[in-house]
Amino acid sequence: NGFLDGFILSRDNVAWRRSSSRGTSYFVYGRTVYTPPSKQLFGRINLGTRQQFFEGSGFDGLLEVVRICRMTLHKVFRASIGTCLSSMQFYHAYKDDLLIPWKPLMTESYKTGNELMVGDRGGFIFEPKVGLHEHVAEIDFSSLYPTIMFKHNISAETVLCKCCPESKERVPELDYNICEKRLGIVPKSLKHILNKRLNYKRLRNEVSSSELKAVYESRVNALKGLLVCCFGYLSYRNAKFGLIDSHMSVCAFARKILLDMVRIVERRGFEVVHGIVDSLWIKKIGATKMDFIELSKEIEDELNFPLSFEGIYRWIAFLPSRMHDDVPVLNRYFGVFDDGSMKLRGIEVRRRDTIKLVADCEYDILMTLSACRDLYDVRKTIPQALKILRSYANQLKNRDVSIQDLIIIKQLSKNHNQYVNNSPQAVAAQQLADEKLELMAGQSVAYILTEHNSKNPAQKVCSVPLLNQNTIYDIHKYLQLLVIGVSTILKPFGYNEKNLWNELSEKFQTTLLN
Repeated sequence: NGFLDGFILSRDNVAWRRSSSRGTSYFVYGRTVYTPPSKQLFGRINLGTRQQFFEGSGFDGLLEVVRICRMTLHKVFRASIGTCLSSMQFYHAYKDDLLIPWKPLMTESYKTGNELMVGDRGGFIFEPKVGLHEHVAEIDFSSLYPTIMFKHNISAETVLCKCCPESKERVPELDYNICEKRLGIVPKSLKHILNKRLNYKRLRNEVSSSELKAVYESRVNALKGLLVCCFGYLSYRNAKFGLIDSHMSVCAFARKILLDMVRIVERRGFEVVHGIVDSLWIKKIGATKMDFIELSKEIEDELNFPLSFEGIYRWIAFLPSRMHDDVPVLNRYFGVFDDGSMKLRGIEVRRRDTIKLVADCEYDILMTLSACRDLYDVRKTIPQALKILRSYANQLKNRDVSIQDLIIIKQLSKNHNQYVNNSPQAVAAQQLADEKLELMAGQSVAYILTEHNSKNPAQKVCSVPLLNQNTIYDIHKYLQLLVIGVSTILKPFGYNEKNLWNELSEKFQTTLLN
C-alpha cells in the first residue's frame, strides 16, 4: 500500500525494510517445520507470544535461557533448541581453552549387525494394560537422561576414548569404555543446569509469595526444556559434541536402570501396569500412600538416581489404538489423582489441532468424571457425560456455536502448489494463494468446513481470513468430529462412535447416518 517508507518501529529514524527471505522449510522428526525470517529492530527487542520457550515458561524462563546459553534475547527467542545447546557447550569449551571444530569430525565406531541389534534400541518400554484401573501410582525419575549423561560422563569425546581403554566405567550391554581422566563438555554443561534447576525447585517450595513462586516455576520449566532436548541432540548430525555412540550409551544405561527398578517393584509385590523409558505405573491391592512412598525411597537409595513420586490415581484409563482395539498406545491415557487433578496425554483436548468445540466438550466431560471417587461412581456418572454431548450437539444443530470455536488449524507438509489431492488444508492454502498470500511447507493454515462432501473443492472449506457473514459451517461434519472426540473418552466405558450416535436424538440419527 506504499506506506513502508514511513513505517518506523525502531527507536531511531530507520524505516522498516521488507525481508528478502521468506523463511525456511525443513523436515525433522517426522514433520515439516517452518522457520520465519528474523527481523531485528534498532534499539528495540521484538518478541511474540507463540514461541516454544515463551509458551512453556514465560518471560522469566526465557531470560533464564538467555543467561545460561550466553545468547542475546532476540536470538534465543527465535533460535532452535539445538542452537541454544550448542552455544552453551561452546561457552564451556572456550572456558577450557578447547578448539571448537568447524564441523563435526568424530565418526561412529564400526558395528556388526549383532552389535546394532543390541545397542540401537532406545529406552525400555512395558506396554500398558489397556482399560480401566484403580489405585495406580505413578513414579518416575527426575531428569533421568541428563543425570545419566552427567553421572557417567557421557559425551562424544569421552565414550570409547583412546586414553582409557581399560576404564572401569563401562556401558551396560555394549561394554564401551568411558574416559576417567577428564570430564566431557556435555556433562560439564549439564551440571550447571541440573544444579540450578534443583535450587530453583527448592526456592519455589520455600517461598510464600505467589509471584516469586511463579518466577521460580518459569525458570524450572525453561531449564527442563533444555534438559529434555539435550539427550536427542547427542545424535544430531550437526552437534559438535554429539555422537551416535554416546546416544546409544545413554539408552543402554536407561534400559538397565528401568529393569532394575522393575525388579525392586516386583520384589515388593507390586504389579507394573505400564512403563515407558523413565516412568512406571504400578498398583498393589491394599497398598497405602506410605507403601508407595517407601518403595520410591528404596528405589532411589538402591539405584542412586533421584526419583519423583507423582501421586496415586483414583482411576486411570489406558487407551488402545483407534485402528485396533487390542493394540495399546504408549502415551495415550487420562486419569484423576487423589487430589482431583487430572493428567491427560494423547487425547484431543491436549492436541493443538483440535477444534475448540471438541476440546471444550471433552474437558467438560472430564471435569464431570474427575469428581468421582472410583470407577463405580464414574459409571454412574456416564449419563451426565452423554447429556453434555447432547448439549453440544444441540448447539451445533441450532447454529448457536461461534464460528471461532470451529476453526481447524493444520500444518502444511508441502507448499500450497505441491499438493496433488484436494485435502481441506490444501484447498484452504490455495484459497489464500489466490489472494496473493502464499504459504510455505511447515506453516499453518486455518479454515472452516463449509460443505465437506461437495464435489467442488472450493466449496468444501473456507480459509479463516476469507470468512464473512454469509459463511455457513457443515453441521454434519462437525457432529462427526464431536462424536469421534467424545468416543475417545467414553470408549473404555463401552461407548464407541456407533453407540454415541444412538444416544443422540432420532432427528440427529437421520442426519448422521445419511
